[in-house]
Amino acid sequence: MDISSLINGGISFAAVLCLMALNIPIGISMLIVGFIGFALISGIDPAIVILGTAPFEAVSKYTLSVMPLFVLMGNLANSANLSRNLYDAAYSVVGHYKGGLAMSTVGACAGFGMICGSSIATAATMAQMAGPEMKRHGYSDALASGSIAAGGTLGIIIPPSVMLVIYAYLTEQSIQELFFAALFPGVIAVVLYMIAIRIYLVFFPEQGAQGKKMKLLDRIYSVWKVTPVFMIFTIIMTGLYIGIFTATESAAVGVVLVLALIIFKGQLNFEVLRNATWSTVRTVGSLYLIVIGASVFNFLITVTQLPFTVVEFINSLNMTPLGIILVICAIYLVLGTLMDSLAMLFLTIPVFYPVIVDAGIDPIWFGIFAVLVVEFGLVSPPVGMNLFVIKGVLQNVPLKTIWFGTIPFLMADIIRIALIIIFPAICLYLPNLIR
Repeated sequence: MDISSLINGGISFAAVLCLMALNIPIGISMLIVGFIGFALISGIDPAIVILGTAPFEAVSKYTLSVMPLFVLMGNLANSANLSRNLYDAAYSVVGHYKGGLAMSTVGACAGFGMICGSSIATAATMAQMAGPEMKRHGYSDALASGSIAAGGTLGIIIPPSVMLVIYAYLTEQSIQELFFAALFPGVIAVVLYMIAIRIYLVFFPEQGAQGKKMKLLDRIYSVWKVTPVFMIFTIIMTGLYIGIFTATESAAVGVVLVLALIIFKGQLNFEVLRNATWSTVRTVGSLYLIVIGASVFNFLITVTQLPFTVVEFINSLNMTPLGIILVICAIYLVLGTLMDSLAMLFLTIPVFYPVIVDAGIDPIWFGIFAVLVVEFGLVSPPVGMNLFVIKGVLQNVPLKTIWFGTIPFLMADIIRIALIIIFPAICLYLPNLIR
């Protein structure tokens, strides 16, 4: 084992974390450390060549072309206020139960995740809509904020997911297989979150309320209004399954279908197009900056031989695949309290991926596992990104209260992660059907 590789790699990661602690964006942090580190090891001229070629090679890959389209699809849906219809439909089904509004929030987040793909966008949208509604019905700030924060994480696991696209880009895996692998874990998440709400209210019954049961025709009408959303999702996934179109083509189809739905509802105007387009440009621009920074940083990681040294070190420990997964899981859970999800994915996958491949672990399964654990970090204190998104919307709610509200959902996530470790077929059954 080459100790110098571990030292150089460790210094590189520490430097990125230090720059991030100084509020320098993750993409720029990786770009600076990658360029300077590569220059110190290989020389300034090769580093300049890398700086000139790596960004273009990174953003021009076909895999990433799906990302702007899925982001645009979500922004168009958000601009057309489809989230309100989803929330109303979820409430019509479970709103009359104890904690029904909180469960409706989780259900609406799952529905919005079908056409959004972004955790932050899902959390921000639902916080603006569901937060005041739960407050008005007497829900505690902890349960309201916790259910929104946890429900928001569904945006990165339920297809189409930007995080799964990024994992596919980093590991050159099939986006289609990753999308299908995420379906069952996404459904399990919704069920476990709703169970967590019910159990939470058994111990703290005063923190939730029970809504009025709607008339049957009103319930049917509320659900009927969101059938176009589920039809769009079904068309996308069916087209992927039977091979009518690729992942990128499915994203384009999704944009066209959402746009057609907006036109049909009479909501299309210049303001909607401008807001959706500008929001897409900002989101994709920030993601591409991270991709560029990661591409330069990965050259440094490669030249330090860190991934190969880590593989050699783990092989020397004679660990089983389960042992390797548990170690990686522990590392992710610790990192989740310190950095955001994108930073974790871009920094760790280039190191962990050779390890899991060498151990014979299915890369598609590992992609779902990694995104689930990263999702855990989105709501784990103190740096969970969704917590700060909700704090920005619900400004009168103390951050400690939001932290407390996430506890039952974090326990549900631990159960879900344990389930996919024990039963890998939860993730792999559907991908195996299309291989």
